[in-house]
Amino acid sequence: MRERGAPFFHKRRPSWRAPVELLSFGLYFLCAVLLVLSRIGHDVIADARDGIVDLTEPLLEVASVPAIEVRRAIDRAHTYAGLFAELDRLKKENDELKQWEWRTKLLERKVAHLRSLLNAVEEPGLEYTSGRVIADARGPFVRSALINLGRQDGVRIGYAVINGEGLIGRTVDAGAAVARVLLLNDLNSRIPVLVGPAAVRGLALGDNSAELQLDFLPDGATVYAGDEVYTSGSDGVLPRGLRVGVVTGSPGAFRVRPYAELNSLDTVSVLFFDAPALTSADPPVAGGTAAVSPPPTEPAKAAPAAGATLPLATAVQHAGAAEAIPTGEGQAQAER
Repeated sequence: MRERGAPFFHKRRPSWRAPVELLSFGLYFLCAVLLVLSRIGHDVIADARDGIVDLTEPLLEVASVPAIEVRRAIDRAHTYAGLFAELDRLKKENDELKQWEWRTKLLERKVAHLRSLLNAVEEPGLEYTSGRVIADARGPFVRSALINLGRQDGVRIGYAVINGEGLIGRTVDAGAAVARVLLLNDLNSRIPVLVGPAAVRGLALGDNSAELQLDFLPDGATVYAGDEVYTSGSDGVLPRGLRVGVVTGSPGAFRVRPYAELNSLDTVSVLFFDAPALTSADPPVAGGTAAVSPPPTEPAKAAPAAGATLPLATAVQHAGAAEAIPTGEGQAQAER
């Protein structure tokens, strides 16, 4: 017969709860001690912390290598995907350029044939000389610059001044070795221009801001933002076809953003273009050494680009590459 009641002795199962609780308590206690010691700011604690950081730094660096490699692989995959799209775009653009090249050659042959039928006269070449901007005047009512070119270099009042990007202004005063250039955005600047493929006539007005006003357009003129603006030559001073800028804004408030950066001018070129209006306004000095257009073969001041002759359509593109003239003489004149 089985006896009732609990046995005096029974076997207990091993438990891991007590060691885990003891370890957790030890870690909490250590964290609390370290927190208190870190607030004390003792040098020994700071040195020990720095030593621990130095010891763990290689481990952290090794642990971060997989993440870095995964990130690089993802970036490389995105780059490869973008390259395929860019390659497709370039192929399409190349095909379009080939078509335009074919059309351009066709038009060139047609123009040459029409010129031969009409016995048309080619546009005259433009001679120029190049120099540097030695000073500029900026204020609420003036936008001008001084260049180290003067009458002894063949410069006269009214000549167009350009750089590699486009027209920047015209000369309004010319001394022996220094000339003053009135910039496009000056309040007194008025440039007759042609706008867009339809060659709409207008006037580019300076107002001392970064862009020019486009005014005096005919009623119903087909002008759009992005149209190119170039000189018309109707004033009898500036040659026709010099690049000015592009149209911005909206109908009724059109403006012109110049191609040339007028706030950071360095090397410029002066075009020798003697129109009848310019000759009557600034006649050459009789018996003087000042050169007029075209300049003499031996000017008083050597100018490497003074004897160069360029077609009117390409004068702006090549004038930016002309060699600059030393600025010592012009600086001395500006200081006076």
